[in-house]
Formats: sequence, C-alpha cells, structure tokens
Amino acid sequence: MFPRLVLRSCLTILTWTMLLPDHCGIVHASRVLTPRQRAVRQGIDYMLDERYALSHAIFDSLVAVEPERPEGYLGKALSYWNESMLLADGERFVESVDRLTGRAIKLSERALKMDNNDAEMVFLLGKAYGLRAGLALIHGSPVDGVLHGLKCRDFLEETIRLNPDLADAQFGLGLAEYVAARQPRFLRMVSRLLSLPDGDRKRGLERLERVARDGVYTQRHAVSSRAYIALYYEKDYRDAQRRFADLHLRYPYSLDYRIRYLDALFGLTIQGRQNYRQALIDSARSIRLLAEERNWILNRWSRNKLHFIEGFGHYLTGNPEAAIERLELYTAEATKKSWLLGPAHLMLGKLADLRNDRDNALRHYRRVRKHENVWGVHEEAAAYLVEPFTGEEPVRRPPDTVRRYPEKP
Repeated sequence: MFPRLVLRSCLTILTWTMLLPDHCGIVHASRVLTPRQRAVRQGIDYMLDERYALSHAIFDSLVAVEPERPEGYLGKALSYWNESMLLADGERFVESVDRLTGRAIKLSERALKMDNNDAEMVFLLGKAYGLRAGLALIHGSPVDGVLHGLKCRDFLEETIRLNPDLADAQFGLGLAEYVAARQPRFLRMVSRLLSLPDGDRKRGLERLERVARDGVYTQRHAVSSRAYIALYYEKDYRDAQRRFADLHLRYPYSLDYRIRYLDALFGLTIQGRQNYRQALIDSARSIRLLAEERNWILNRWSRNKLHFIEGFGHYLTGNPEAAIERLELYTAEATKKSWLLGPAHLMLGKLADLRNDRDNALRHYRRVRKHENVWGVHEEAAAYLVEPFTGEEPVRRPPDTVRRYPEKP
C-alpha cells in the first residue's frame, strides 16, 4: 500500500482544487452564471462546509436534469472523495468515486467527439483525470497516478490553448508546478523514473495568487490551497492561521478547516508564542465533541493528533493529570513511525520526574531515543537520563524543518 502521507498534502490540494470548477468563488459582476453553474457552485459550497447530504442532493438534481453532462457525476465524486479523506472508514467511498469519475470521463470524451473545441469540456475532462490520479496514488500505484496526472496536465494546457481567458486551467497548472518544485518524498521516485520537470515554486505561487484574485470557477479553491501550502509546505504559521480563520468563517460547519486552524496554532506555539496554550485545549476538545455529535470517526492521524495537541496544551498550562491522560492515549494509538512520539514520551518522562517517579521517567526517556529527533528531543532525553528534570525548560529548541504532511504518520 502506498503511504498515506500524500492525502492532505498534494492530494487534498490537487483534488479539491483541480477536479471541478469552484463555482463557490466570487464571480465577476460582468459574468452571468447559467443555472448549471449556479447549481454546481451551491453543491461545492455544501461540500466544503461538509454538509454532504445537501451537496449530493444538488448534484443528483444535475444528473437527473442533464444526464449526458459530466458536472453532476464529477460533483458527486468529489463530495465522496472529500468525505473519504476526513473519516476513518473513508475507503467505503472509493468504488463510488471511481465509478462516477469513469462516467464523467466517458461523457466528456463523447461531447468532445462532437465539438473538440469546447474548452470547458476539455477542462472538465482534465479534472476527471486529476481525480483518477489521486485514486491511483492512494491505492498503491504511484506510476499510474503520475500518468493520470500527466493526462490532466495535458488537458489543462489544451484548455488554455483553446481559451486563454479560462483562468481556472492556469490554477491547476500552477498548483502542479508548485508541488513539483517542492519535491515531496512520494514524488521524487516517480519524477526520476519519468524524467518529470522540476517545477517552479515562485511561478506556481504567482499563478495561484492570480487565480485567487481573478478566477471565476476556482477562486475559492485557490484560496484554500494557499492556506494548505502556507501551513504544510511553507511553514508560515501566522499566514496559515489568517487564511484558515477566513475559511472557517465562510464554512463554519467544516471540521477540516477547524483542524487546520488548530494545526496553525500548534505551529505558532511550538515557535514560542504563549497566548495560544489554552486555545489548543479548547479547540481540540471542540473538534472532538463536534465529531462525536455527528457520529463521525475521524481518520486515525487527525484523531490521534487531537490527543497530542490537547495533552501538549495541558502540559504547558500546568495540568499534569490531564496532560498524562491525553499523551498516554496518543502513545497508545499512534503508529510506530509517528513523528510526535518522541516529544510525547519526553513530556511523559518530565511529568514522571516531577512526581518523583524516576523509574517511569527513565523508561520514557529511553523510548524517546527510539523515535524521530523532533525539536532536539534526543539531546534533552539524554540529559535527563543523567539528571532528573526539575521543571526548567530549555530556552530554545532547534526548529523542525521537515515538511509534515497532514496524514504523515
């Protein structure tokens, strides 16, 4: 199985932002939307706000009214995809995504046989192949994923050739250009294998900003992707906080935007900002309670990271019992390669030392050395193996420069 580290990095960005026109964006006053465009815009709005039943109702209506057009099928596929990325049992949607995407591809290809100069239809075909690329990458075929992605790119470039004013195609190409330039680990192997271009970070961001400013279909998704980039690629946590705060205001029902906003606060706290410590606790609790009220089981990484962040908040605010409870939950449920296991065991060791439980403290410090050396935890643990922790924290820790994708274990 191909690693799931790509889910909320490239795939969340690439699929959310590249597969369909984002009709939830701000449309230029001079442009009159067709009833189809208004319907798709509403369906995408519901999807981004995670009101999936309403989203599917909109797209079902589109299918019923225009069964030979691809928009309704692609909209349903994207809604299923979005839900699958959030929930623990998301794989139950994969078959539906594949079937609906296949139907959209066939309808787009059929329409292009009748009129191969229809730029919007070429655009939709490219987006369908973008979703196919995401499915292949997740389910163990990175080469197939890249090949589908190349088809997506070719159709977007053809869209621009047919209609240079269709800025939404520029968005998909700009995003792909940025991701290629950043060379995430999963892409390095296939890049060498297929001799893919290196990309251009600056030009990719410029294209995204242009679409976020001037786009019609993908304007909102350009805004969303820039928030993900700021958080997980650029590690600009202040910028990410601002961007996800805006998205949360627009989509208040969305748990995903709440989780990403909390990730930005977590990053700021790690950098030394002290005014978000209680917010870490309150936000993590709120997300968990909202998921429970909806009878949703979040994907494993999101669920476990909420335990860690809440425990970290309790540790910083001086509530040792609550910190131990959450951090022990995290260490019990996290995968063996989780990058937060080292910091979790270090905090548990410190708390044990403060309770004069030296044997337990030593056990945790030794475990720290078995995990990734994040924020210099190996060096701290080595010092506390010699002398117990007395409550005085290091003034400064080395920054974490590794790009931490949202579902990287």
